[in-house]
Amino acid sequence: MRASTQRCSAVLTRALLAVPRSSSGRKAFALNNTRAVRIASSIRAIHQSCSLRQEAFAAELQDKPATTITRFDELENVLHPQLVKTLTQDMRLSEMTEVQSRTINEAIKGSDIIAQARTGTGKTLAFLMPILQNIIKLDPGLAQPNFRRNGPRTTADDIRAIVVSPTRELAEQIAVEAKRLVSGTSVVVQTAVGGTQKSAGLRAIQREGCHILIGTPGRLHDILTDEYSRVQAPDLSALVFDEADRLLDQGFWPAIQDIMRTLPSPEQKDRQTLMFSATVPHEVVDLVRRVLKPGFEFVQCVNQDEEPTHARVAQKLVVTKGLENSMPALTELCMREIKASEEPGSRPFKAIVYFPSTAEVALANELFGSLEKPGSEGDALSQISNAFRRSANSPLGQTEVFEIHAKLTQMQRTRAADSFRRARSGILLSSDVTARGLDFPDVTHVIQMSTPPSQEQYIHRLGRTARAGKEGEGWLIVGDFELNTTRKLLGRLPIKRDDTIETAALDLTRELQVSATAGSTLNMVQAAMRKVSVTSKIKVYRALIGVYQRFSGNKADLIASLNKLSQFGWGLRDPPSIAPGLASKLGLSSVPGIRIGHDPRDESEDNRGGRFGGRNDSGGRRDFGGRGGFGGRDSRDSRSPFGGRDSYPQRGPNSRGGRVNANFGENSGSGRYNF
Repeated sequence: MRASTQRCSAVLTRALLAVPRSSSGRKAFALNNTRAVRIASSIRAIHQSCSLRQEAFAAELQDKPATTITRFDELENVLHPQLVKTLTQDMRLSEMTEVQSRTINEAIKGSDIIAQARTGTGKTLAFLMPILQNIIKLDPGLAQPNFRRNGPRTTADDIRAIVVSPTRELAEQIAVEAKRLVSGTSVVVQTAVGGTQKSAGLRAIQREGCHILIGTPGRLHDILTDEYSRVQAPDLSALVFDEADRLLDQGFWPAIQDIMRTLPSPEQKDRQTLMFSATVPHEVVDLVRRVLKPGFEFVQCVNQDEEPTHARVAQKLVVTKGLENSMPALTELCMREIKASEEPGSRPFKAIVYFPSTAEVALANELFGSLEKPGSEGDALSQISNAFRRSANSPLGQTEVFEIHAKLTQMQRTRAADSFRRARSGILLSSDVTARGLDFPDVTHVIQMSTPPSQEQYIHRLGRTARAGKEGEGWLIVGDFELNTTRKLLGRLPIKRDDTIETAALDLTRELQVSATAGSTLNMVQAAMRKVSVTSKIKVYRALIGVYQRFSGNKADLIASLNKLSQFGWGLRDPPSIAPGLASKLGLSSVPGIRIGHDPRDESEDNRGGRFGGRNDSGGRRDFGGRGGFGGRDSRDSRSPFGGRDSYPQRGPNSRGGRVNANFGENSGSGRYNF
């Protein structure tokens, strides 16, 4: 790997620019020699495959002498002293990452750059440092605090740089880093992201001014194309595309084109464009061709021979007997790994748990917040704060639990993300909002509940661990009925079946003999599940109908499995009901076991404590354990919500009864797969 930043030759630049940059067209550059013709057999060759494109880039790079900077304290002759002080003293940074080291010299000079680097390798600082330095270079007074140029305050028209990010979480994360970097200067950083009030953001920009605007394509488009917003960028000097491959993959190109039309053209106002991307597919090559100036820099910080994360991270598959086993299995896994992390020399347990729906995230957060060690339930500590109970009575010990999903406000999500970053040991319960882009340090485990929608999504989630040269583990917990789909999507990845989670394989609908450890785990989960609101359970039931329809070839078996979950996993006497319109839309109206209509428990004013979930559910208790027994004498008591089959409601002549053939989609697999 070359240690210096290198310039794309004119030959390659011309090849990339062979297609017109606008609808009006631009005259293509002539290719003047035989070698150029061979390389530019041209755009077609670049588009054939990612590996061929990388070879084309690398083959045409020319070595350029430059001083290699590897430490932040070596930037004293490159950056303003105030920025160096902030980086080295306030942020306490010492060693630069590869992408930072290899881009800083040329970026400071104003060169256009495309840098390929994996997420979590310091890309944010790699583009913030040069754009901030160049802002201060043009207006040196901004390096001083409380400085205002040409008047009492900065204005909305003072925007010098715009950073485009694919998600609001990533944009907010970039903004936090930028505000740390500009502390001690008069440079103003603002955000423009979805999920927040447009008017509030506009007021902040108009009241405080703005030099660096960081946002998502949709909100930036909304602001910059709104003639009444009074936000323009006539003096824009830098445009940054972060996660360029994801910006294009998510269909933001039309919005980006509109944004660029609102900005001064490169002919009117010269500007620098910086592009950072984990991959360089043909869509990114097209973007490079359209927006970067000839002679741009290509910095490749991804070794093509390097094993990708999903090839080097230990990955394990846990198959549960039914959906009702999922939360006990997750709890058992977390408790076991937390205990292992307490061994001398071990890293603190820090996990992200991905769920397929926001409703499951909320339920899991309620459950984990209510877990108590056996014997501590109902004591005086149960009346004090939930946070203190977690540290005093929780089987999770000092491990903190956080939730983040799309239904939370932006402020709540930002607070949860920041708290998880700071936590020494923590569990982040998440939907897919954290799958890619957000940087969480020191994640030791990624746990995925249910088969993800695609292999790509599985890999993106897995990429939250084993970062910056550290080790990590990936766990996938799926129901037995998902196994065929799991094999089809992920069977060729190095995932190994794991049978060490005892609660995953137990048939919770029958009396069994279990170990003391499994019995204790089941008792704790059952006790905690009593405290979870019935409304939360109803929401999960309805969400899972949509989630698991893609696995189901038999809707009766799907409903039967969900009904088992509601009884044996949640302790509900009757399964939740769904609206007639939804049942009809999903083709479930005549499926045995389905309950259609209004569910009065969904509006219960007292869904916690005392009575277990309202008048239609009993408050009885089933004990897992005793002297090693699974249920003891009371396990078949019809009053017990977690009881045996006698407490399951009668379901008509077409019902499959208490036992369920949970095999929709399951087969014996094939030797082609790893599990």
